[in-house]
Amino acid sequence: MFFDDDQMIALHGGEDPAIQQRAVVPPIYMNSLHVFPNMASYLGVDVEKEYIYGRVSNPTVHLLEEKLAALERGTRGLVFSSGMAALTTAIHACCKAGDHIICLYKCYGPTVEFLKDICIPKLNMQVTFVEATAEAVIAAIRPDTTLVLLESPTSLVLEVIDIQAITRVTKARGIRTYIDNTYCTPLYQKPLTLGIDIVMHTLSKYLGGHSDVIGGALVCQDEQLGRDLARCREFYGGIIGPMEGWLVLRGLRSLSVRLAQHQQVAMQVAEFLEAHPRVARVHYPGLPSHPQHAIAQAQQAGSCGLLSFEIDGTKEDALRVCDALRVFQIGVSWGGFESLVVMPMYKKTAEQAAQCGTGQQLIRIHCGLEGVDVLIQDLRQALAVLD
Repeated sequence: MFFDDDQMIALHGGEDPAIQQRAVVPPIYMNSLHVFPNMASYLGVDVEKEYIYGRVSNPTVHLLEEKLAALERGTRGLVFSSGMAALTTAIHACCKAGDHIICLYKCYGPTVEFLKDICIPKLNMQVTFVEATAEAVIAAIRPDTTLVLLESPTSLVLEVIDIQAITRVTKARGIRTYIDNTYCTPLYQKPLTLGIDIVMHTLSKYLGGHSDVIGGALVCQDEQLGRDLARCREFYGGIIGPMEGWLVLRGLRSLSVRLAQHQQVAMQVAEFLEAHPRVARVHYPGLPSHPQHAIAQAQQAGSCGLLSFEIDGTKEDALRVCDALRVFQIGVSWGGFESLVVMPMYKKTAEQAAQCGTGQQLIRIHCGLEGVDVLIQDLRQALAVLD
């Protein structure tokens, strides 16, 4: 039985100690297949409701899927071996050769690369890349548009897009919408309630939370769409393993307290950076100065520990700042317990950086759980190299 409260869903939703040998933590089903008492039961198996083979379903994995669907207020959840496995499955389930896709310029880099390197030249799909505004998305819609790929906030400059302004139009025209909800998690944003068709999460971020698992998830409300997604996953074999699924179940139990702490620290760090004389601009939806702060307040319940900022200087100056950090470690991911820093625009041209709404000197940080005073002191001493 599920609960309406997110915390109760994350902790106890779908679990039944009576069938778990009274264990407070559900077991890990490490098996690859399930056996049947007779041929009649095997031949009559309903793969939508019963377990038969690990590439299709697994009890541990299914429990995670149920929890994520309940948290997102969806009817069907599916988990994958990576976020990219989830993304590519969603595209293949919704689109065919000749279809038109709309995608934000500022979506996750590998998403854009997959569209450019695979979907356009090899699958004969057409893709239009647009700015992260509802107006730009709506203006790009064509009669053959099948899917709109969104991300809000975006992962580099954390732009927020008006979700309902888009879904009011796409719903009326029968166009599917997909959004990467990794930044907010299901606790701080529920896109399905705003009209989105498919919500994606990268499980290696906050839902896992311990930097020890790779995975992805899709959640939807439409039952036929859910079956289409499940069928594609079965063909491609991208289901997550039971051990990884169990690790994400573990992560969900502490999600609410971790996310609140990440947000609290990041807000104070953002305020420190905004007031620093060597910082030109801070990108964080929680700040009142954020250009889409009002939209974020309307559709998000909070922000997380990820933010970015631009120094008053060159990209080489920014590199010196990053190398001077001692607590923030250099790493490409985020959403775990540790604080991280990267320079995502360093290898891009100035024109490419400008297209993403920033400069080559952009520094992206994830504020971990080391403590706000520790992180601010680390940033203060690192920025001092510019004096």
